[in-house]
Amino acid sequence: MRRWNEWDEGDGRGKGVRTFTRRQALATTAATFGALALPNRWALAQTTQPQVDLLRFAWWSEVGAPTPFQVSTVGPGGAVLLSLLYDTLTWKDGDGIIPWLATEWEGSADGLTYTFQITNGALWHDGQPLTAADVAFSFSYYAQHPFRWMGTDVVAAAEATSDRAVRIALKRPYAAFLEDICGVVPIVPHHIWEPVADPIAYEGADRYVGSGPYTLAEYDATNGAYRLLANERYWNGRPLASEWRQFVVPAEARVQIVQQGEADVSLSNDASVRDVLANDARLAVFETAPLSIVRLVVNPTTPPLDRVEVRQAIAYALDRAQIAETVTRGPAIVGGTGVVPPETPWYNPAVPQYGFDQTRAEELLGGERLTLSLIADPNAREPDLMVPMLEAVGITLNVQRADAPTRTQLLTEGNFQLALTSHIGVGADPDFLRRWYAGEEANAFAQGSILANAEFTALADEQATILDPAARRPLVDRMQVILAEQLPTIVLYHRRFYWVHDPAVFTPTPTWGGLMNGIPFPNNKLALLAR
Repeated sequence: MRRWNEWDEGDGRGKGVRTFTRRQALATTAATFGALALPNRWALAQTTQPQVDLLRFAWWSEVGAPTPFQVSTVGPGGAVLLSLLYDTLTWKDGDGIIPWLATEWEGSADGLTYTFQITNGALWHDGQPLTAADVAFSFSYYAQHPFRWMGTDVVAAAEATSDRAVRIALKRPYAAFLEDICGVVPIVPHHIWEPVADPIAYEGADRYVGSGPYTLAEYDATNGAYRLLANERYWNGRPLASEWRQFVVPAEARVQIVQQGEADVSLSNDASVRDVLANDARLAVFETAPLSIVRLVVNPTTPPLDRVEVRQAIAYALDRAQIAETVTRGPAIVGGTGVVPPETPWYNPAVPQYGFDQTRAEELLGGERLTLSLIADPNAREPDLMVPMLEAVGITLNVQRADAPTRTQLLTEGNFQLALTSHIGVGADPDFLRRWYAGEEANAFAQGSILANAEFTALADEQATILDPAARRPLVDRMQVILAEQLPTIVLYHRRFYWVHDPAVFTPTPTWGGLMNGIPFPNNKLALLAR
């Protein structure tokens, strides 16, 4: 068995604190790290959050019934809400992966077997103890009834070897296992779900029982509202907010509702909110890393988009910096043509670039005039900017506005030419590139990615099995080059989120690589716990 022996002990938070850093993620064999037996390092830092009776999050959509089998995949809000009700084997803080339900682990040298030690003292919300048997059951149950946000197909078997130890065997080595599965997939109680044959249809009152820091008190599906209460018996810290409320607010009112004192936290994609609140004595703005992507999904199976020169002409024709600055009202973060964001460690700076060059676009089109259709959100502003830019090079763009369910269906069916979509999930492990084009991505907003390229597929499959990041990087770099050359996706820009909040109630905190599998949200449960 191979154990983690790469430590960073100079983080200033206590001698001997073992820290998994972003630097180490790229320099060492991340997938086989193990034996994290010391106390969770985040507990050694002093919390800055106040103890409050009520914390109110103004959200943008209803996220479904908060169980792993019924939660909505239209955006990441549901998966993040689940993290307050359920726990995972690992978790992430501002520096990297940390132990959670698993206090330590060992991985075999071939990356096919992991043995996890499960914390002693964790309880389900109904008071029953959480054991290794629950962990083993969870993966066995997900094999028949998948978790809606992240697949577990790579898991071959899970077996409890004692009350506190579970062995998980994989079908193949998986570089993202500790982050994208252990840190995302909720552990569920055996005693509740074992007799349930259809968890999608199950409506028992115990379906929301987890082991997380909050319990579900009320779910109003009609209004997209959730009320959570602190789990006073939580095994890993005292919840700082006695009650959590999450409710839907229209985009145009999200900042105002915090200003009016009717919510404590909300978000905006508009950078001008920083100026609006610059002199506000009560409120602050938390700016995330640009881990959200705004992109054109291209269907290269439909003429004339089956010609790479047409796709490249579109990329040259669009002034993506102007589009980004106009829509976000902030500095442009023009998207990398290889999809991976420029500010993240897996970005390949050597990918081919497509600067704004309408003359080059016209050359590629050779004087041909084209008409293309674009599916977009009814409120998206980007199409209005794109239409004249494309018209200038001879491409007429017909914009079809459609709501999220309709867009998702059209993209899933491949019934489109171009689609404008914006979503998260591009800041964490780069295996998301494989999942997109293998049709394994759960996020509804990321559907529709199509690429028939044998070299890309082979590289994608191989990189997922390479445990050494240094050996893996050339493959991920080459995948980005292929995406940049073939352009099945044309990235317009990457977005930051601007979270308006009342520091007297809640202060957002950053998560390394984004919460869970690259979600740039601030409601990491670490920010809600005191030790």
